[in-house]
Amino acid sequence: MNYKSTEVYRYLIFLQKYLSADLVLFHKLSQDAEKEEKRCRGKSNTGLWKLFKLFSCNIDTTVSMIETTKYPYSFEFMFGNPIIARSTIPNTQTLFSIIDILGYLNRNEPDFSATSKNFIEFFNHQTTLDPLELRLLTKVYRHGITHTYFPKLNMELSYHSSNPQGKFFFISSNGNLVLNVNALIPVVKNRIQSIIDDSSLYSNMQNQYSVMVNNYESDCRSDIEELKNKLKNHNTI
Repeated sequence: MNYKSTEVYRYLIFLQKYLSADLVLFHKLSQDAEKEEKRCRGKSNTGLWKLFKLFSCNIDTTVSMIETTKYPYSFEFMFGNPIIARSTIPNTQTLFSIIDILGYLNRNEPDFSATSKNFIEFFNHQTTLDPLELRLLTKVYRHGITHTYFPKLNMELSYHSSNPQGKFFFISSNGNLVLNVNALIPVVKNRIQSIIDDSSLYSNMQNQYSVMVNNYESDCRSDIEELKNKLKNHNTI
């Protein structure tokens, strides 16, 4: 069977299209944020301005920090640099979702929710992330962002043009570990393309994909239909 006629091939093509489009939007947000950074940094950082610069820069105080997304209870969040939206956390969560599903599709076990195994499988195909970095990426960053919106233990992440090239992690000025999202993006984009292009993977991936979808059907379909019927009945009253 032609692999391009498989369900999993169609799924991967749609996945790649959505990922590419979303990453363009995330990048535009980051570019706009860096322009705002430069504008705010051009202002005086002394006297009353230092106290009231959050308001003078017209910045939404509910979103991420200048340069890097800091833990919300840090000193910098409360009293330091102004806050500029750049959607670093949603950007990173998008990448983690892609890593999770691509890792699962290339395993040969049916436990698609085994995120740690999925991450290990994904990064088996690139050598720049060592085992310690992979553990921290999964336990501190992926699990933290997924379940609490922030990395665990006050750690940071950054998507910024000044980040060091080629490094997944670096140390921030206040001594915290920072995940360099700039380095993660090309790894994810290159991996999804290499998977799509490798026809030898599709027999296993189609089986993995079918297992996952069948599980969703048995677990969710009856509830979906029940709610649809309730909504239809409500609309007819």
